[in-house]
Amino acid sequence: MNEFVKPPGVRDAEILIERARSLVPVLRERSASANAGRRLPKETIADFQRLELARCLQPAMFGGFGSDYRVFSKMLRALAQGCGSSAWVAAVHGEHNWVVGNLSEAAQRDVWGDNPHAVASASFAPSGSAEAVVGGHRLSGRWGFASGCDHAQWVLLGSVAKGGAAPDSRMFLVPMSEVEIIDDWHVMGLCGTGSKSVAIKDVVVPSTHSVSLHDLKHGVAPGAAVHPGNPLYRTPRNMLALFSLSSVIVGLAERAVTEFVEFTRDRRSRGLRVADLEAVQLKVAEAAAQAETAALVGEHTIARNIELIGARHEIKAEHVAWSRRNAAYSAQLAHSAVKLIFEAAGGTALYTASPLEGIFRDMTAAAAHLSLSWHRAAPFYGQSRLGLPVDIDAI
Repeated sequence: MNEFVKPPGVRDAEILIERARSLVPVLRERSASANAGRRLPKETIADFQRLELARCLQPAMFGGFGSDYRVFSKMLRALAQGCGSSAWVAAVHGEHNWVVGNLSEAAQRDVWGDNPHAVASASFAPSGSAEAVVGGHRLSGRWGFASGCDHAQWVLLGSVAKGGAAPDSRMFLVPMSEVEIIDDWHVMGLCGTGSKSVAIKDVVVPSTHSVSLHDLKHGVAPGAAVHPGNPLYRTPRNMLALFSLSSVIVGLAERAVTEFVEFTRDRRSRGLRVADLEAVQLKVAEAAAQAETAALVGEHTIARNIELIGARHEIKAEHVAWSRRNAAYSAQLAHSAVKLIFEAAGGTALYTASPLEGIFRDMTAAAAHLSLSWHRAAPFYGQSRLGLPVDIDAI
């Protein structure tokens, strides 16, 4: 049997999807406030905590749902029906609970021992300096795009550790009390994510509070031994992690189609019923097909990967390359759907009062994320399919 069977006492995470849907109306009401404040309102963070949305992937050992990406992805798509920025922050905080769960048990107890609702922001791109010292590393530097950092208790920072036998790319877990938040998030879309830069200086990070990117990418990080009953913690990171943000992007596309259809059904322009125009009908059909296909690609890839891990199948570079290709292609389809809808809406979508204007800006910002770039992700699959050598660590 390949399905993950929840141990006795583990909660059913499916409820999180309905909880996310229940927030859609209030998230829409707060979206303007989130954009103006360049961070999520405290009321939204309180709702996330009350409904335990960030705890979907959190290990059951610490009171989390210990669920999988099938539930997590659908939850994020639901949140995107309300507010792109809110869904984005839920995605990163929720996914980072998986990353924290991959660290040593000592690190996990530091994060969740006194506060089971604690979350982590992150900046994964290797930056700064990490010098080996007795018992750990001395970390300094500046990192960008730390989404949700204003509401996090911890931050995960990528850097290349030096001073050992060989340079080692690692993620370092640092309490926010040691971090300076740099208020530089002045952008056109996803304004409410508060994806600011962060800086630290000469912070000693214990060896228990960092993890090798190699181990994360191969599914052999310490968390695999800490949580042996949950296949998520022996899953190579890039088989699933990219479906956090791509799920938000798909949700935005789904909302764009719905908003346009509701707006257009009875709309008249220059004496004509807009819905009667074949050009509009064609754009709606194509955009809806793209949004639906984007969702199906994500769902299929997530389910297939969970099946492979559950069956203890040997994971090769070709599996990871296929997964990354699909995440990027799903995002590309969703982006195209929103562009089609925005074009079909005409000048009415230019007004800031139009939900399509906000969706277009958020989609433009989301699709710019480097990890979901088609031109960056696709070559790995092409190389693998053509029989060229591909290293999982490079994907």
